[in-house]
Amino acid sequence: MRAFAILLLCLGLATCASHVPQIQVTQGPDADLSGRQSFQLIPPEQALAGPAPYPERYAQLGPLLRQGLNERGYHESQTPQLLVYYWLALRDSPLEFRVDTPPPSPLGPYQAIHRLRDETGTLRLRLTSPDGQVLWEGTASTGLSPSRNSGEYLQSAVTALLLQVPEAR
Repeated sequence: MRAFAILLLCLGLATCASHVPQIQVTQGPDADLSGRQSFQLIPPEQALAGPAPYPERYAQLGPLLRQGLNERGYHESQTPQLLVYYWLALRDSPLEFRVDTPPPSPLGPYQAIHRLRDETGTLRLRLTSPDGQVLWEGTASTGLSPSRNSGEYLQSAVTALLLQVPEAR
């Protein structure tokens, strides 16, 4: 019973803790990135071979990326110097916690098994020249569960990832 109480306490604290996305710059800024200020967002369908996972979040991603790039000194244009590719990968896995002791009341054994879902999203952002040369690329991994907070988690991941993009000059 003590292990169960500790497990619940840890889960509660993890839920209340601020979520920090894991950022990885897979290709640092190329020298050709300097001096480029105009960009165009490329829809994820053009970057992926199959259907995009988590399609409801792409409506949120476009405006977040536009705003973040504008804050970094870039501006959207129909004749861009940069093409911005972005897409999400989703890992959805079940979590199951079993309690070692039987439940204290006659309500049944279902109380001894707790089934949860863990969703982790990885946002990839790639800046290329119009001819396809990769000028910068990075990823942000963030938890997306519980789903009621996934929008906030995705927003913090976009913000943290865009802070790694060099400012436009």
